[in-house]
Amino acid sequence: MATPEENVPTFTFPPAYYRWLEVVRRYPMFDVWRAGVLCTVRITYLLEPNGRERDVFLHRYRWRDQFPATYLPLGYDVFGNLLLWDMREGQVYLHWRGKSQSEPVKVADTLEDLCEKLYYCPIY
Repeated sequence: MATPEENVPTFTFPPAYYRWLEVVRRYPMFDVWRAGVLCTVRITYLLEPNGRERDVFLHRYRWRDQFPATYLPLGYDVFGNLLLWDMREGQVYLHWRGKSQSEPVKVADTLEDLCEKLYYCPIY
C-alpha cells in the first residue's frame, strides 16, 4: 500500500528558476517601458517554494483563474504588481495592479534574459 507521500506529484524547477532566485536576492530591480514611460520595478516580495505565506505554489493557486496554468508567479513589487513567468514559452511578464483587464507587459524573452537585466540601486 502506498503512503500519502508517495502519491504526491513532485515538481522540479529548471535551473533558470534557481538562478533567478539567487540573482534577484542581490539585484532586485529592472526597468520596463509602460505606455511610453520607463518604469523601474523593484521586487520586494519574492515567491519561492517554502511552504509559508510566500510560497510560489500558494500564489499560483491564488491567481489560477486569472492567468494560464503555465504562468508561475515570481514575486511582487512594492506596489503589488505581479511578475509572472510563462514556463511553457519562457517569457516573463509584469501584471500591473489595478489593470485586471489589460494584458501583462512582457519584460523579458526568457528568465535568463531577465536575470541579465537585474540591478540594484540604493535609494538615498
